[in-house]
Amino acid sequence: MDYSCSRRDLLRSGALLTAGLTMSRSGFGLGNWNPTVANARHEQALVDEFARLGEDLPAVKARIAFNENPHGLSPKAKEALIKAAETGNRYAMFEGRELKRLIGSREGVKPENIMLSAGSSELLTAMAVLFTGSAAKGGGGTILTSQFTYDDFLGCARDFGAKIDAVPLTKEYRYDLAAMKARINADTRLIYICNPNNPTGTIVPADELTAFCREVSPKVPVFVDEAYIDFLKPEERAALPKLVAEGHNLFLTRTFSKIHGFAGLRLGYAIAPEGFLEELQKYSRGEWNPSVTTLKAGMASYQDEEWQNFCRTENARGRDILYKGLKEKGYEYVPSYANFVLFPIRMKTRSFEQQMFKNGIMTSTREHNAQPYCRVSIGTADEMGMFLDVFKKIA
Repeated sequence: MDYSCSRRDLLRSGALLTAGLTMSRSGFGLGNWNPTVANARHEQALVDEFARLGEDLPAVKARIAFNENPHGLSPKAKEALIKAAETGNRYAMFEGRELKRLIGSREGVKPENIMLSAGSSELLTAMAVLFTGSAAKGGGGTILTSQFTYDDFLGCARDFGAKIDAVPLTKEYRYDLAAMKARINADTRLIYICNPNNPTGTIVPADELTAFCREVSPKVPVFVDEAYIDFLKPEERAALPKLVAEGHNLFLTRTFSKIHGFAGLRLGYAIAPEGFLEELQKYSRGEWNPSVTTLKAGMASYQDEEWQNFCRTENARGRDILYKGLKEKGYEYVPSYANFVLFPIRMKTRSFEQQMFKNGIMTSTREHNAQPYCRVSIGTADEMGMFLDVFKKIA
């Protein structure tokens, strides 16, 4: 039986579109989880719908649906990318080693504890294969998580026959680590945590997450998806790579798609015990997937902390503009540590997306426990102003 499961396959699976912008996520809550409305598939459906509209596509004024960095690449990364084009005819053979050395030096792990990939999505799929697919002893098992989280990895694991045991988030929309710890049983194959969490933007305090991983990982492997970790201030981040260096059964994935602006260039990495990465490598192209141009740009971007600080500052500025506008309309929101904000809306998700889109605003919605939500990515100050201008008309 072929257990291969690419993100592209996942995006295209299921009846995603019927008529108009039918992109609401009525099945988003894992209590009645529906893999055809997972995060990535929903976003691909949005893209497919834009293509279907063709010439009727309205001018996009604000593309704030996919958590991209609106400020683009670091100037140093652009320069490195252009220069690297001269060697674009060659496979990347040594560039990955240098990037892993840079990451390892900063995070306190050996290069052997790092595996590169074309974005982090490939790693999520490989993790699902290893823990719940044909590679897993016995297959299936249970993935323990909290409800209302990023479900790309969970969807793939479920496609492989795994069960998803999701405890509710806390009233602050955070992972409930105490409840999760109490649910661990003999069938628990892996614990999945997204921190900062997508779509809520919340985090587990660093000391709590570190203590949880230190206590639980010797019993059950812990997988922490840290796609948005770079938006946190250093003092807000849990020093989880140090636990990997200490030998804990802990697996981290990160991506350059967010603060580094590499959503189209594709670069990510995992930090994990060396023996685990050797197994994971069997189900991923790993070092061979990122192009030499992307790797060269990645090294420049990783070292350009001035640009990262700029992006963090501008992200906070855009967030504050959004917060103020929502408050003025009497809307509550979930305080976010990432480059997006989740807030409940007072109309159906499909209607909201349609009306925003007709005004040139690309945004994203989902539904949880019968409550419609908008998750809006933080764009430039001007883009947030355009979003609010339309929002105030239709809300």
